[in-house]
Amino acid sequence: MPGNNVASFAGIGGIGSQIWPLTGPEIVSRKVLKELRVRSNGPGFYNLAVHLLALVLTGCLVYVTTGNLWLQIPAMLAYGTVIVLSFAPLHECSHSTAFKTRWMNHALGYFIATMTFRPFLYFKYRHAAHHTYTQHEDRDPDIVPFPHSLGDYFSQIIGAGFWPKLFGTLWRGSTGRFNEDEKSFLPESVRTQVSNEIRLQCLFYLVLLVVSVYFQSAVLLVYWVIPRVMGEPVLRSIRMAEHTGTEESPNLLANTRTTLANPLLRQLYWNMPYHAEHHLASSVPFHALGKLHEHVEPHLECVTKGYFTVHREILREVWTSKHDGSASRD
Repeated sequence: MPGNNVASFAGIGGIGSQIWPLTGPEIVSRKVLKELRVRSNGPGFYNLAVHLLALVLTGCLVYVTTGNLWLQIPAMLAYGTVIVLSFAPLHECSHSTAFKTRWMNHALGYFIATMTFRPFLYFKYRHAAHHTYTQHEDRDPDIVPFPHSLGDYFSQIIGAGFWPKLFGTLWRGSTGRFNEDEKSFLPESVRTQVSNEIRLQCLFYLVLLVVSVYFQSAVLLVYWVIPRVMGEPVLRSIRMAEHTGTEESPNLLANTRTTLANPLLRQLYWNMPYHAEHHLASSVPFHALGKLHEHVEPHLECVTKGYFTVHREILREVWTSKHDGSASRD
């Protein structure tokens, strides 16, 4: 139906659709929303500087531990964790809330997307669908079904379903053959642009590969590809905690979880542990989510103290109950 097609793109700047009428944002007054949604370049520059410093420090750890595998592996894991946590500024750029200046959001977004093997424009539309249909069993492209066994749980953590879908995205995008799920959130008018972006991205990877082989250099493997892969389970764990085990309903107060993470992780993940707050008001920049939390916390149904607590609860339920599930759609 034409109406359904229009609704499927309502997430770009919107909070729901007629198909999946989200509730919860009404608890945030217009006055509070107006105050908190003010954008600024300063916090984005500060967070970016902290993130880059963390990359440099952990990258130096990888370098100084070269030759000692027992030390280099944990160093690469720490470095890879900082790399994958750059998903947070990428996500913020997709909402144009990392910076006030529009082109800065695009520039940083495209850079991080390339660094993490994610096409930026594709991600922007996919993520918009996630906000429009949060926790809808069929229409939310980022829904992470509750694991039905320990094997399924660990499969999701290591990204067994994530990596094939990520490289499948690059393949389909470069050939222009999007599947039906992708067509549901990619308007026909942008598919050529999305394909061209992915083609340029893949060409860039190919050039880097050829140069590395020509100079017989393992620099990109050691300081980019391997740490990127090693760090992904950390991001999978965080992404699982955002919605898994919450209501599969349009109620944003119950279908999204806020995790009260430690200050370091909250810094490196750009306040995204305040995830229910973000879904309630996605136009509020990352640096104001803490203040938004103060306003909405009494109304939230899923607030957990720390990611270990979230996963302990998930594992306890997996252990004691049987759930229907499938691989992550992320």
